Amino acid sequence: MAGKFTCKSYQIAEAPRKITLRGNKTTKQEPAQHIIEFPGGAIELSRLDDGSYWAHIIVNNEPGIDDCEGLVSVQSEVVDSRIDYAWPADPNIIPIPDAAGLHQIAVRIKPTLSNSSIFA
Repeated sequence: MAGKFTCKSYQIAEAPRKITLRGNKTTKQEPAQHIIEFPGGAIELSRLDDGSYWAHIIVNNEPGIDDCEGLVSVQSEVVDSRIDYAWPADPNIIPIPDAAGLHQIAVRIKPTLSNSSIFA
């Protein structure tokens, strides 16, 4: 297991790794699933056959397991939440309903044809 890590500010050249998915299997093969696991939760992105993506945020609200890492290593809880809307809603930033009991939240995103060549 890697050493301890605390979040900090980075210079641009030393910024954390960025993963860019192109979504074009003919240009570059890439895994259909990516997972970032951290103590008490995980963020997962899955590409579907139709080119859309499910993005999941998973919270481990079960008791932690001592000999495991990441998602199941500790119990966690949602302490704040929000949904940001781009269009004029009233209000356009709202809390997620009943976030304290949240186990998983997901959104499905499908690139539009007019923008699908951005990463080609």
